[in-house]
Amino acid sequence: MAYDLFRARRVLAVQPHYDDNDIAIGGTLCRLADAGAVITYLTVTDDLVGVLDPALLPAEATEQLRAEQHEAGVIVGVAEQRWLDWPDAGRIDIVTLRDQIVGVMREVQPEIVLTCDPWLAYETHRDHIQTGSATLEAAMMAGLARLAVSGAPWNVPTVGLYFAGEPNAVIDTSSVQERRHRALDAYRAQFDADGLAGLHAVLDRHESAQAPVGATHGEALRIMPSGALHCGVRPLRRPASGGAFIDDRGATP
Repeated sequence: MAYDLFRARRVLAVQPHYDDNDIAIGGTLCRLADAGAVITYLTVTDDLVGVLDPALLPAEATEQLRAEQHEAGVIVGVAEQRWLDWPDAGRIDIVTLRDQIVGVMREVQPEIVLTCDPWLAYETHRDHIQTGSATLEAAMMAGLARLAVSGAPWNVPTVGLYFAGEPNAVIDTSSVQERRHRALDAYRAQFDADGLAGLHAVLDRHESAQAPVGATHGEALRIMPSGALHCGVRPLRRPASGGAFIDDRGATP
């Protein structure tokens, strides 16, 4: 049975940088907010390396980044923004990061956790790899009472990966395209006018190409039960013609 993303009432979206959630699945997040979900963004790095203006002091750049996140979040419908402020493109202690994310999960109690796919082929940005990996390990461990992290254990039932190498769901975002793109225009610290125009064009082309039947645009995700994150057994099916079971990569939880 396909997972109904829009039944979630509490959503935690963990991103490496201040704009990744909105670039990857801004339309899906708009639809979740419209459906009544309380959405929390958790940003792992301070994202200072990507700021275009070299003259800005770190405090000034941080103030601009936070203001732009707030502006975009209001458009999307984000309820809360949180930051961990690990150094952008710097050293991250993966266990410490995992435990920080576990603490947030235990507080927010999300019904689905969204993050970037750490196994995306050819992904070289360590911030993305480590954020995705730490988030998924946190989702697997947040319910373990003996894990020494504050807060009551919380079993995260479902995770969703964006920038996914093997998506198994495409969300119809046709109805929120104007709003989805308007949120991206808030991210001026790291995109000049030409950069933003290029981003809009690339996303529009990509999301048009993968739109579900009857839709104009769609965003792809890999949605899985958290139990699939450790020694998970991939669902199998037998072909209509009979014979051996085969790997059912299109199955959804």
